[in-house]
Amino acid sequence: MTFQKIAVMVFAVLMFSGSAFSQGSGGDFRLKGDSKNSITKPTLKNNVFPQKNFLSLADTVEPVDKPKTKSFGSKKSPGLAFIYGLLVPGMGHVYADRFKSGKYFMISEAAIWLTYAAFSIYGNWLLDDAYDYASVHAGVTVSGKERDDKFFVDIGNYSNVDEYNNEMLRFGEYDKLYYPELGYGFRWNSDEERRLYRSDKLAADRTLTDRLFVVGAVLINHLVSGISAVFAANGYNDDLKQKGSGGFSLSAGVQKHFNRIDGIKLNLIKQF
Repeated sequence: MTFQKIAVMVFAVLMFSGSAFSQGSGGDFRLKGDSKNSITKPTLKNNVFPQKNFLSLADTVEPVDKPKTKSFGSKKSPGLAFIYGLLVPGMGHVYADRFKSGKYFMISEAAIWLTYAAFSIYGNWLLDDAYDYASVHAGVTVSGKERDDKFFVDIGNYSNVDEYNNEMLRFGEYDKLYYPELGYGFRWNSDEERRLYRSDKLAADRTLTDRLFVVGAVLINHLVSGISAVFAANGYNDDLKQKGSGGFSLSAGVQKHFNRIDGIKLNLIKQF
């Protein structure tokens, strides 16, 4: 029924009501010429008629139940997943909604850096111990020479500074001479003490050098994480194809005309 027809019917009913009814003295609406038949006047609550006495045009089409909508996510970029995984291991998997796999790369990254810290702490501890030993048993002035690694290597190969300087003079390497008056003098009490120092110094150097392998492990973890994130993103996209096209949502309901069901309504929405 169109809106124009409804309006005409409503107008006709109002015109008929105005001509057929009149208000009685008792406050009731009565038919003209018939005091026996009466119609009770509708009562008002807060100056509003009861809702059940009216029919809203908006109720002519309505869903019976609330539409149920199922949404699917959008596709993931394998290239972006690779970049995330390369920068922060596991982050590409988080982007691809595969955290269960990505967490292992995060754990590995943390373990590798803890290993690097352990090597650094232990290596520097061995180095400080060797320097202290040289200070006590060879009279080495350590202060100010911590970065002069060549000097601390040489004192492990010669018994005293004179022995070292004589060998440099013999080969004409004058620029490598050590001057005791500048704080570069040393003299071991015995060869056994020199060998003990040298052993500690070499152990410290090996430990600090091993950190390079740890750094290599970090780089490998980043690279493998990025590659694995690409497969994770592709797997996510494959799952999306099985569930339905990515980026779509579907809803369903029924149309009602007054109290009669007229049809079914489907909504398919594309998400960009």
